[in-house]
Amino acid sequence: MTSGHWQGFILAGAIAALACGAAVAQNQAAAPTPPGGVTLAPHPLTEYQPVTDAVLRNPDPSDWIMMRGNYQGWGFSALDQINKTNVKGLQLIWSRLMESGVNEATPIVYKGVMFLGNPGDVIQALDAASGELLWQYRRTLAPRDPARSHWGQRKRSVFLYEDKIYTLTWDNSIVALDAKTGKVAWETSRGEDGFVTNTTGPIVVDGVVIAGSTCQEAPFGCYVTGHDARTGKELWRNMLIPKKGEPGDETWGGMPYDQRWMTGVWGPITYDPDLNMAFYGSSGVGPAADVQRGVKGNASLAGSNTRYAIEPRSGKIIWKHQVLPQDNWDQECTFEMMSVTTPVHPDPKADGMMAVGRRAAAPSRKILIGAPCKNSIVWSFDRANGDFLWAKTTGVQNIVKSIDTRGKVTVNPELVMNDLKKTYHQCPTHAGGRDWPFSAYSPQTNALFVQMQNLCANYRVRADNIPSKPRDQYNKVGPVVFADGHDKAGRLDAVSVETGKTLWSWETMASNYSPVLATAGGLLFNGGMDRYLRAFDQTNGKVLWQTRLGSQVFGATTTFRIDGRQYIAVAAGGGYNPHPLGLTQGIDQPPGGNMVYVFALPE
Repeated sequence: MTSGHWQGFILAGAIAALACGAAVAQNQAAAPTPPGGVTLAPHPLTEYQPVTDAVLRNPDPSDWIMMRGNYQGWGFSALDQINKTNVKGLQLIWSRLMESGVNEATPIVYKGVMFLGNPGDVIQALDAASGELLWQYRRTLAPRDPARSHWGQRKRSVFLYEDKIYTLTWDNSIVALDAKTGKVAWETSRGEDGFVTNTTGPIVVDGVVIAGSTCQEAPFGCYVTGHDARTGKELWRNMLIPKKGEPGDETWGGMPYDQRWMTGVWGPITYDPDLNMAFYGSSGVGPAADVQRGVKGNASLAGSNTRYAIEPRSGKIIWKHQVLPQDNWDQECTFEMMSVTTPVHPDPKADGMMAVGRRAAAPSRKILIGAPCKNSIVWSFDRANGDFLWAKTTGVQNIVKSIDTRGKVTVNPELVMNDLKKTYHQCPTHAGGRDWPFSAYSPQTNALFVQMQNLCANYRVRADNIPSKPRDQYNKVGPVVFADGHDKAGRLDAVSVETGKTLWSWETMASNYSPVLATAGGLLFNGGMDRYLRAFDQTNGKVLWQTRLGSQVFGATTTFRIDGRQYIAVAAGGGYNPHPLGLTQGIDQPPGGNMVYVFALPE
C-alpha cells in the first residue's frame, strides 16, 4: 500500500471528525447557518486544460469525462487494454474512504484527475493514479426538518465544463466550483423549499447547464431548468404538470393542482450533438393509486411518464411521447434513453416484442433507445421526430397490456388500483424491474445491456392513510416476491438494437443493483448487492472475472487511462437497501462502508 493511500485514509478520518464537530455545532446554533461551502485544498491543481464544447462532443477515450462517458448516454469506453483474455489479472491499485450515506457515485476522470461526488454535497478532486486528495468542497447546509426530502443527499455525478465543476445540491442550488481549487465561483438557487432536490446531477450543452428535479415528496409540480454556465442566470424553466386551464389539464380528472404530486425528472439527461436535441423523461405521480387520488376513469395524467426532446438553448419542446399513462404502480419513466445510429429491422416474432411501428425498418436510422421505465420495456424512437419504431418486454411485467403501431399504451385494467380491499399482484415492484442503475450500449455488438430485477409484489392500498401526503409516496403495503417463473433477483439482458431480439440473459441470486459499463475490450462491468464487481463477455454473458469488495456495489463503474495504463474505478458502499433481503437469505450483503476502488492489470 502506498504512502499516498495511507495519507488518504488519515485525511479522510480527520475531515470526517471535523465534519462531525461542525454538524454538532451547527445543530446547536440558535439560528440556521446560511448555505455556502468550505473548501480544503492541500494540493490544488497548478494546471487545468479547460473542457470545451469540442472536447465534450468527442471525448478522449483516456478520460471518463461525464456520467455515461458521452453525451449520447452509452456507458461505453473505447479503451481495450483490459480485454476478455487478460481481465482475470485485474488487481486493486488503490482505494479510499468516502462520505457516509447513499453512495451511487460516478467517478469522473479528466487528464489524470478524478472528480468524485460524495453523499451529502462533498465534492473531491483526487489524483486518479494514486488516490491522493487534491482538494475537497463541503457544502454547509442549514439544519433540515426531518420531514423534508432525504433524496438529495445522494450524488450520482458532477459535470465538467470550461474551467469549472458543476453540481446540484441537496438544497436545490446549482454550484459552479473552480476546477483547480474547488472554490465556489458562483451559485444559484432554483427555489429552496425543502422538497425539490436533485440526485443525478446536471449536464452542460453549449454553455447551458440543464438540470432536472427530484420531486418524490414535492406537493406541487416539478421542473427542468436551463442556466447560463458562466453566471448561473436562469434561461428557461419547463414545468411538467399542467395547471388548471393549461393543455393536458383535462387528463387529470379534475384534481386540484396542489394535489398533483411527485412528477419530476430525476433520471439522466442525454444529448445528441448531430441534431442539437436534449432528451429527458418524467416520472410518475404520487400517490400512485387512482383510489388514493380520488380519480376514476382512464386519466392519462399529461406530463407524467413522458419522453421529451428539447432544444437546449431555449428549452423548447420538439416532440414528446407518453410511455406509460395512468401509472398506478410508481413505474417512473425517467431513465436514460440513448442516441444511436443503426440499421432498424425489428423482428415482430422476437420474444417479448409488443409492437412494431409503421415503416420502422430502415438501412440506417438515428434512433433513441432504452428502457425508460421500471417495467423494463425497451422502446425505440426516431429521435428526430419521435416516430415510434418498436417496443419490447424484457423483464417480467403485467402492467402494460398492449402497445399499438403508433406507440400508444393501454394499461392492464385489472391492475388499476381502485379497490381498497383488493390485493394486486404487480410485476414489477415499485423498485423495478429496472431502477436508476444505468444501461449501456456497445457499438461493437450493437446491443443494449439492461440491468433489472426479477421482482413482483402482492400490494394493497393503505386504507388507513387517506388522504395521503406527498411524503407518503407509494402508500402501498404487501410482500415482495420473486417474479413469476424466476428464483433469482438479479438479471442482466442483452438486446439487439437493430432487431429487438434478446441475445442473452444472465441471472444471479442477489440483486445486481449497479450501472453497466461496456468497453472495447469486449467486456461489461456490473456490480451487485452481494459485494461482487464482475466482468462479463459482451457476446454471451459469461462471467470472466469477479472480485468481492467491502460492501454493496451501488455506484457506476468507469474506466480511464493514465500514462498508457488502463484503470477500472467503482464506488461501493450503499447505505440504502430498497430490496427484499429476505428473498436472498444466506448472501452476505452489508450496506455502508463507502469506498472508491480502482483496479488495473499488473505493470
